[in-house]
Amino acid sequence: MNLKDGSDVVADLTTIGRKSGLPRTVELRFVYYQGCFYASSSRVQGKHWYQNMIENPAVEIRVKGEKMACTAKQVVDDNLRKQILTLRESPPRLDRVVFEIKPRS
Repeated sequence: MNLKDGSDVVADLTTIGRKSGLPRTVELRFVYYQGCFYASSSRVQGKHWYQNMIENPAVEIRVKGEKMACTAKQVVDDNLRKQILTLRESPPRLDRVVFEIKPRS
């Protein structure tokens, strides 16, 4: 896969259901930056994919037909969060929460 920093990509994110223990897949829009995928949302509390990632950060992403085992975490570095949101849209909606989906080596 050949993605450039700042690329916008739609991909499937598979989490493990926090209650069921079963795989749950959702299609999300990501920004690719420095080898990681970033998702963002303004209202995360009611989103099952968010709740599942918090409970179990081991996730899988499927991008352009390629599956990758990843680790998810919420971005707490405010500079990185703002940078990702600026790449995502202009003007950036800085109220959004950002999540890093990092492929495991």
